[in-house]
Amino acid sequence: MKRDRIILTLLILGLFFIIGCSSSSYPKDVTDKLANCLAEKEVKEYGAFWCPNCAKQEKMFGKSNFILKEKEVYIECDPRCDVAKEELPAACRGIKAKTSLCLEKKVEKYPTWEFKDGTRIVGVQPLETIAQKAGCAFA
Repeated sequence: MKRDRIILTLLILGLFFIIGCSSSSYPKDVTDKLANCLAEKEVKEYGAFWCPNCAKQEKMFGKSNFILKEKEVYIECDPRCDVAKEELPAACRGIKAKTSLCLEKKVEKYPTWEFKDGTRIVGVQPLETIAQKAGCAFA
């Protein structure tokens, strides 16, 4: 009986974990359009693979996050990822850091969103805020 309760408790906790780790609450076509627009508007998101707030921001984009990385909206700042592509640690997820750019831009907190006009917002942002600041439609 006690064993059954433990198993049931673990199953329920596992379900909550899976639900909590699910991707964006926005439709993929909406986040894809936003990610592509951010690339067109030359918006940059400076972050680090170990940053919990960056992970929260990434989760908001869901599967569209690959667009941010592919089109270099997301800029990895951790110097451990600033090595030859063949030597990248697994934690870097295939993204080579641009440490010198992060230093040049004086990025001190992650994520830092930088817009074409040079303005910045720091920390996890609602996608609507990022879209509005960048001049992208979001719906």
